[in-house]
Amino acid sequence: MRDASGKLWRAQSWALALTVGWMLLAQVGCGLLWDAGVLTRQAALLHWLAIGVLPPGLAMWGMGRTAPQR
Repeated sequence: MRDASGKLWRAQSWALALTVGWMLLAQVGCGLLWDAGVLTRQAALLHWLAIGVLPPGLAMWGMGRTAPQR
């Protein structure tokens, strides 16, 4: 049982690291597009929220739910 909880903890740690990396990459990308004049400030913020924050956040939220007990 201890081994299963360790694997779960490692999987969640990797998922969190991947999520943080994706959010930072999306933030830098939107910042560069704003700096280049491709996006306005509001559009860059909206794209960062819609592409960089929502999908990983919803995925992490879904991982926190436990399966119903039988």
